[in-house]
Amino acid sequence: MKRGHKQHVSKRGAGLRAGIVVLVVLLVILVMINPNEEDFVAWLASEHDIHASYDVNDGRTFTQTIDGEEKKLHYKGGHIRHMGIFSTYSYRFADNEEKEIQIEAVGIINMLWNR
Repeated sequence: MKRGHKQHVSKRGAGLRAGIVVLVVLLVILVMINPNEEDFVAWLASEHDIHASYDVNDGRTFTQTIDGEEKKLHYKGGHIRHMGIFSTYSYRFADNEEKEIQIEAVGIINMLWNR
């Protein structure tokens, strides 16, 4: 009778170990496919028509196209926080009239959403 009980415990232990391994592998995959800053800048272009370019003298510059008119944006600051399986993004810009624009997003599984 004890022998059957030990087999039952070992089967449960094997299932628990397999479950933990699957969970760890899933978490590693989620961390690896978390969007990075380049993905966020590409998302800004597709969702908000804010395009980034690089100039040797000015560094990285941003422009936004609204109704066919292109406005230069001044980068005021922001952050990117990687939280393991997801990330949060926030950029603050000011246009020529000093009107502030803040774009925030959440990224997971290589996709970004407005926050």
